[in-house]
Amino acid sequence: MKRMPRLCSICIHEQRLPIEKAMIAGASLRDVAGLYGTCKSNLDRHRPHITRALSKHAEVQELARTTTLLQDVRRGEARAERLYAQTEAILAGAVASDDPRVALLAVRAVVAVMAEARSFMSLRGEITNELGRDRTAPTISVQIIAPQTFNELPRVSFWQEDACEAGYEEIGLIQR
Repeated sequence: MKRMPRLCSICIHEQRLPIEKAMIAGASLRDVAGLYGTCKSNLDRHRPHITRALSKHAEVQELARTTTLLQDVRRGEARAERLYAQTEAILAGAVASDDPRVALLAVRAVVAVMAEARSFMSLRGEITNELGRDRTAPTISVQIIAPQTFNELPRVSFWQEDACEAGYEEIGLIQR
């Protein structure tokens, strides 16, 4: 019969939060154990639980920051679209009323708004990884086999290593 793993005594301790705060603040395990009525070994076993909790907290904070940043970028994109529509309307009015000075100013404004929109789109692509800049290019291998005689052509073969190695592992040609 399989035994259930024992729960961490600090994780279920009624003073868990102050214990963790003291440990994070750098208090000695002996002092914390004496203060909260536990033993040093329990605190030592609980240490990885604090690390995991802090790591998860950092991930949640990063996700919240990224979400907020993405919302700001999308608001910027919407603003750029509104400005683009307005400058296009000004340009159309200037062309219709045959006012080249206003038309030229509107064209300059449209160009500036398009540059702003492009920068927002690029930033959104970085945040969402739509641009895929962190991807690595596949490794392509080339094999050239020299002919045995002068009247033969060399044999050339190409393959993408990542794709081939996966297949070779399955049939046992490559072992990792």
